Amino acid sequence: MFNRLEEIARSPTPATPFLGCRITRTLEPAVIHNSYQLNSRVNWVVQSSAVDFLHLLLVAMKWFMKEYAIPGRFSISIHDEVRFMVPDSHQYEAALALQLSNLLTRAFFATQLGIHDLPNSVAFFSGVDIDRSLRKSVEDECVTPSNPLGLSVSYGISPGKELDVFQLLAERSVLERR
Repeated sequence: MFNRLEEIARSPTPATPFLGCRITRTLEPAVIHNSYQLNSRVNWVVQSSAVDFLHLLLVAMKWFMKEYAIPGRFSISIHDEVRFMVPDSHQYEAALALQLSNLLTRAFFATQLGIHDLPNSVAFFSGVDIDRSLRKSVEDECVTPSNPLGLSVSYGISPGKELDVFQLLAERSVLERR
């Protein structure tokens, strides 16, 4: 893996292997003639490939939401998490759409790298959070000095749930609507 990253970083015009996004010309090997900035270029390949992944995931999710009339919108992306706001009546459909968006995106990435198998453990998120609050874990009460009793007691916000793809498929409402 690292050899491939270094190969991309040392190429005359480093670009991400997925969407072909180019590095800034100031970090191209023709400008910096030694390996002084190699670590920066390798890091750029990793970080920019993650951005490629996010962009493709969001495009796939937008397509699923439009195609299946799932009302909602992208809310925020924080590191390796994406959050969407959808009405409760479409929560399972949106969660399944997110799982399928991940499947399509990972399949594209794997194919671009010459990998033609995608195990379940990679194809789908381990779980998708369904929650009424933005918190790190669906069970987190978010007890703080300014909220000493937590979300349940102070605001009546129940814990959310985290469902894997099989649990989502078991939700009858997801399949009955279609």
